[in-house]
Order: sequence, then structure tokens, then C-alpha cells
Amino acid sequence: MTNSCTCRNVPGALTQIDVGIGQVFGVNRGNNIYTRYGQSWVQLPGLLKHVTVGPAGVWGVNNDNRIFKLVAGDWVVVPGLLKQIDAGGDQFVAGANHDNAPFCLTKAHTTAYGREGNAAGWTHIPGLLKYYTCGPDSCWGVNHDDQIFIRKGVGPNTCAAGNWQHIPGGLSMIEVGNDGSVYGVNSLGNIYRRDGISKDQPEGNNWTHIELYSGQVKHVSYDLGHLWIILKNDLIYDCIV
Repeated sequence: MTNSCTCRNVPGALTQIDVGIGQVFGVNRGNNIYTRYGQSWVQLPGLLKHVTVGPAGVWGVNNDNRIFKLVAGDWVVVPGLLKQIDAGGDQFVAGANHDNAPFCLTKAHTTAYGREGNAAGWTHIPGLLKYYTCGPDSCWGVNHDDQIFIRKGVGPNTCAAGNWQHIPGGLSMIEVGNDGSVYGVNSLGNIYRRDGISKDQPEGNNWTHIELYSGQVKHVSYDLGHLWIILKNDLIYDCIV
């Protein structure tokens, strides 16, 4: 797998990154927010510990677990509290709170939300997850014990649909791409990709170890053939896979 990938170091340092719909966003140890424009990083105003970009727009959460949406260049406060958030669903948003409870926000709420003071309408999903991420046909999560779960049958207006299905394996974080592809990192700092994913079989059939920077990785995100990798020392790599 290493020989089939071309990776380049991207100047800068980030603790978390998220890519989707052709855009790249990330945050550093100072909670500063950056987006990729051409070959440069552009800093956005504000402070976030986790940022996400996808069909639902650009969202983030800060150190107080407060939720924000980027609207017309400004961060607007969204009612609710989450420690991690993902905008990769079909115009719906999902995430987990400080108690590891997963939530989602349907398309009707994400697209209409435009100013502070609006109602949000978060839907609580049964279960406990520390990381929750969605794509066009399914949502994936990992719990405190690094167990992996998928929720199928989700959609723009049914983000809480379906039931949990346990997937063999162990990951500390996981990300679903806009095309339904799934990548994750385990507790040892190794990258894995879920193979065999299709619209009819969003759970796929097996995990493949991606032998890139083994033992050094803490975060990954995939979009349009590019796997973005954040190492434990905050170095950034863009790999064509």
C-alpha cells in the first residue's frame, strides 16, 4: 500500500483536520482555525478544538463544548453542547457530547440555521460513543473501548434512523468521507481503511492496514482521493491514495 501512495508534507502543524466537498479545515494546539487556500493556510477568526466541513457546511466546537456554524464568514452560536462534531452527512450534522452521547441535526435544521438565537432541534441517539461521523448512507462511531459501530438507513431527514451494528476491529477515531469511504486510526497510531463499501453494503467487509507513518498517526480525513494525515507531533501530510 505504501508504494501506491504519494505523500507530501504540508507546512504547518495541526491537532485535528477535516476535509470534505473539496475543502480543508483544521485546528492547532492553540485552538486557532485554518482553511487551505491554494498552497497556503488562511487563519479564520475564533477559537475551536474541533472543526468539520461537509455538505451541511462548516461547523465546530470550542473548549467549552459550545457549537458554532460558519455563516457568511462569521461563527454563529448553535444551541447545544458537543465535544466532537461532523458535517459529512447528506446536509445533516452529527456528533458526541461530553457524556459520550451521540446526537444529530436534520437537514431542515442545518440549512435553516443562520443566526444566533434560532432553535436547533438536536435528536438524541441511544448509545454511547466518543466519536461519531456520517456519510451519505451511514454513520460510524467508536466508543470508549474503541469498539466500532455503524448505523445504516440514515438520511437528511432521518439522521437517527436505523439500529447499531457492531463491526469487528478497534479504532480510537474514525471518519466517513463524502463518498461513503471509511478511514480510521487505532490506539497504536496505525491507519485502517474499510473495504467493500457500497450503497447496498455500507458496512463493507474487511479492514486494510494502510502502511503510512505506522505508529505515528492520531487523525485522518479523506476527500476526493486525498487522505490527510495528522501525526502525533502535529505534522501534516497529504497522501494521494
